Amino acid sequence: MTVTPVNTTEIVNNISTNTVQNTEKSSGSYIPFEDILKEAITNVIETNNAVQMDAIKIAAGDMDSLHQVMIDIAKADLAVQTLVQVRNKALEAYNEIMRITL
Repeated sequence: MTVTPVNTTEIVNNISTNTVQNTEKSSGSYIPFEDILKEAITNVIETNNAVQMDAIKIAAGDMDSLHQVMIDIAKADLAVQTLVQVRNKALEAYNEIMRITL
């Protein structure tokens, strides 16, 4: 087994490129907040389902790769943390708007 180095710069550039491409829709240059929130919720649900399936496979003895389970658990945790941060930022923005006096 050989360990291959991870090129974090390439990963970050790919994420940045994908984000820019995803945010530029044909009808405009932004994604509505509703779509971002739906995507975050969908991501949490999908990763949670993957972890549950991995747990079932481990319990049944059908899975030999414990490392894959740990990776899926980390992904699910990160998805939940991201969703919570998006929610927190949305609430902060709402509260700031409510403090504005006209």
